Parts: sequence; structure tokens; C-alpha cells
Amino acid sequence: MKRIKIGIIGFGNRGRIYSNFIMETLDKVEYVAVCDVRAKQLEESIKKYNVPNIYDNVDDFFNAKLPLDVVFICSMDQYHYKHTIMALNAGYNVLLEKPVSNNLDEVNKINNLATKKNLKVIVTYVLRYSLFYKYIKEVVDSNEIGDIININTTENVAYWHQAHSYVRGNWHNSKLTGPMILTKCSHDMDLIYWLMGKKVSKISSFGNNNYLNKEHTPKNATEYCIDCPYKDSCAFNAYRFYLANPEWLRPMIGDNLNEETINKFLYHNQYSRCVFQCDNDVVDHQIVNIEFEDHSTASHTMNAYTRWCYRDIKIMGTKGCIVGNFEMQKFKVYHFVDNSEKEIDITNYTKDFEGHGGGDRLMFNQFIDYLLTSKKTIQLTSIQESLISHKMAFAAEKSRLNDGKVEEID
Repeated sequence: MKRIKIGIIGFGNRGRIYSNFIMETLDKVEYVAVCDVRAKQLEESIKKYNVPNIYDNVDDFFNAKLPLDVVFICSMDQYHYKHTIMALNAGYNVLLEKPVSNNLDEVNKINNLATKKNLKVIVTYVLRYSLFYKYIKEVVDSNEIGDIININTTENVAYWHQAHSYVRGNWHNSKLTGPMILTKCSHDMDLIYWLMGKKVSKISSFGNNNYLNKEHTPKNATEYCIDCPYKDSCAFNAYRFYLANPEWLRPMIGDNLNEETINKFLYHNQYSRCVFQCDNDVVDHQIVNIEFEDHSTASHTMNAYTRWCYRDIKIMGTKGCIVGNFEMQKFKVYHFVDNSEKEIDITNYTKDFEGHGGGDRLMFNQFIDYLLTSKKTIQLTSIQESLISHKMAFAAEKSRLNDGKVEEID
């Protein structure tokens, strides 16, 4: 049986996740190469996956002309376009982390080149694959709750996730990566569009960074947590969080996550900077309002100030409604005619909720099967299908920056 030959660019969190899946499916795939600018630092971690070819720059990776079937683009957002274009020009299929690019023209160029070369580019909208959203989609498509009039989704980012990723971390600055509605919530734009199944016509949005900014810096607070007089009372104390949750530092440190290594890494490091004194410019809350061609509507709310990191959803139809909680992995379907209800408990169908409610592994497996058989599931999000979610995100950000002005989607 043919095995799909895989190369990965970017050995951070996502690259490691796919590396684990590769090792689970060696009857179908072969792990050929990894490229990461920190290759020497991460070499020991990479080698545990028995990767024969390790590169520290993309030029060497592509000049090697490896016999790959697909390249997984897991590099930072600002490099997605460059690395994807290089992969397509080399004749490789691509699995591309979202967002495709922080520039809509570049998204279109990738789409055009993939079409021209007849190569597959799948964007990792992994939430579609989770059983939670898959079963919700099946209820919606069955017409059990009638025509959908409104969808309301909420993304509870969690204060600690906001601090790690969007204040101190890689996605803190929209000029370097993109606006938060794109880098964090393009998942949600995709889900809303997918579940509604109608053409988007208009979008408006409001949001800002209200709290985690220099204006709210406590008096006499220092630049780094280690020196700060408020470190014992601050909810954003980096040492408290990372010593309790060391896995969040694995992409930067590697597998040696003991207390000594973590303390050494955090000392006057970007991940231990005062959250009120960073150069972050992305929002800590945002709402997006969406109108579809038939005047049905949807709204999405993102907020950083929650205890847990999860999503919830409400779908209102003409015959009934759906209310669900992604963290609980349950949703209820209510019927108007007889006032009956039923609960769908996803824990009855799977015990694998690791990685976006199990969506990561399901997406990987469906993509590999797609490369082997050319049979495409309804969840697989090609670059063509991913254009609309990016258009929605860019329009929402344009509206936000223009006092909520309504933007039309072509």
C-alpha cells in the first residue's frame, strides 16, 4: 500500500501534534523531513520521531527536492504565504494552518496557484471535524429545526490564554501576524458560514483592547513579573501560570520542562513581561454581526475575561433551536411543536477530546485518506472553501476600525 510522504515546516505546537499523529499512522504515512529555524535547539525532540532529514531554513528544505507528497505548513502566520507558494511551486500538496495569510490578496494568489497546478491545499479548520460540530451540522442539515434564522456563537478565550498568546506571545501584534478576528476567530467565521449554509452579504463589528494596556499599569509595577511587588496578587503572574502549566512552554523550551529550566527561561523573557506593559495591539473583546442573503443573521462574541477556554453556540430555527457547550461536549435540540427536547452527549460517542475536541486527529486522518483515495468529506476545507471565512474576518476588522461601519461581502 502506498504511504504518503510528509514534510513539516515549523516544529512548534502544531508541528508536534502532527508528528504524534504521523507516528500513530505509519501504515499510511512516512515522516520524511522537518524544517524549523530552531532545528539545532529542537533536534533532540525532532529525532525522537525518527525524522531522517532536519533543516534549519526553508531554502535548504526545498532545494533538497525531497520526494514528498505533502508539506504541512505550521510556521508562524506571517510566513504562511511564502512557504505555501514555495511548496506549490515545488509540486507538493499542502496542509496549511489557519489563517492562510494576513493579506486577502495573498489568500487569492494561493487559491489561484493551487488551481493552476491542480494541487490540494487544505486549511486546518479543525473544529468542523470534531463530533460536537459534526453532529450539530447533521441536525441543521436534516431540517429538524427548520430554516435557520439566527446563529449566536461565543468564544471564551480565557484570561491566561489571552496573556500567553495575544499579549506576551506570538499573536500579540496585528502588524506582525494579523488581527485577532483572523488569527483566533477565523475558526468561528468558518463554522457560522458552514452551519448556516447561505451566502454572507454584510458584516459589522465593534471591539477594542480595554484593559491589558499601559493605561492600566499598577503604580510601581515592574517590566517583568520576577521583580514586581504585585506578583503574588496579580492574576497574570507568569511564574504561577507556567510552573503549573509547563506544557505551554514546550514549543519554546523543548521537552525539558523542569522547574529550574522554566525559571531560567522566564527570567526577563517576553513570556514573563508585565501584561500591562507589552506592545500588544490586538483586541481583548469583540463582537461581529453578520447578515446573510436571505436576511437571516448571526453574531459572534469573543472575550478574553473568562475562567475557561471554550466555545458555546445557539442556533435558532423556525421549528426549533439548538443550545450547545463545547467544553461540556453536549448540546440540546428543542422542538417547538410538541415542546420536546433531546440531548446529544458526545462523550457517548468518543473519549478522544484532545486537540479541539478531537478535531485535530479526525482532520489529519481524513486528509491522509483524501490524499490516498481522492475521496473528500464534507468537513475538508479546501483553499477555495476557506476564502469566505477570510473575507468575513477581514471585513469584520475593517468595520471595527471604522466605528462599526457595515461592510458588504461580494
